Amino acid sequence: MEQRPEDSLTRGSLERLLEKVRADRGLDLSQYRPRYVERRVATRLHALGLQTYRQYSARLDTDPAEYPRLLDALTINVTQFFRDPSVFEFLRAEVLPALFAAKAARHQRIVRIWSAGCATGQEPYSLAMAVLDETRHARSRNILPTVIGTDIDRTALEAARRAVYPVGQLAHIPEADRARFVEVTGDHFHIRPEVTRHVRLRYLNLFEDEPIHGVDVIFCRNVFIYFNRKEQERMLQVFWDGLSRGGYLVLGRSERLAPSMAERFELVSSRERVYRKPA
Repeated sequence: MEQRPEDSLTRGSLERLLEKVRADRGLDLSQYRPRYVERRVATRLHALGLQTYRQYSARLDTDPAEYPRLLDALTINVTQFFRDPSVFEFLRAEVLPALFAAKAARHQRIVRIWSAGCATGQEPYSLAMAVLDETRHARSRNILPTVIGTDIDRTALEAARRAVYPVGQLAHIPEADRARFVEVTGDHFHIRPEVTRHVRLRYLNLFEDEPIHGVDVIFCRNVFIYFNRKEQERMLQVFWDGLSRGGYLVLGRSERLAPSMAERFELVSSRERVYRKPA
């Protein structure tokens, strides 16, 4: 009897494949609907001429570059302003007020935020908007914020420095921030200088270059997929060393701390993947 493609595909468990992805790259796909994951993984099998999850699992072992392609298929690495709005809502409602209060108690004014893997700049500019919005409150007016965006893609960094984006991306920026921080010209918009002057963009390879120290918040979201567990632990050690005491680390929704680091950080929000270095 002729075997149907879907019968062939089920040889080898999808659950085992997803557990492998989680073990190798720390990417937890349980937040996605199974049918969605099945369809997106199927696009990679089709592109590679493979028939089963077992074959794809073996391909991941022999071709580590396939992990970023899987990431692309799942659209996890889409860069946009205020991506995952609830993360930024938590930042505004919980993290920034607590951070600024701690700064005031120590009579400090400088706040430094690091966007690691900033791509074309949407994340660091979103962070700068959120921080500047918080500084409008009386309790925070003395704060001097800086957002540092780093990446290893020099072309993406050049685009970020231009701070000009297609008008279609405006939909992701909250209306109040749009009115205050954005200038629309034709089919593009640019980020106003009152935001860009607080953002520093630079090339940085986390494994080779001198890391950034003395930062209060680190956003490193949807980057772990590119690295194996050992490299992730190295990255997390860099972030631990870079954070000030009481500083916050924010990961992507599907990412988790390596067990060796989870014992060192305090969990602030499991839903938003926010962690804190003990004060």
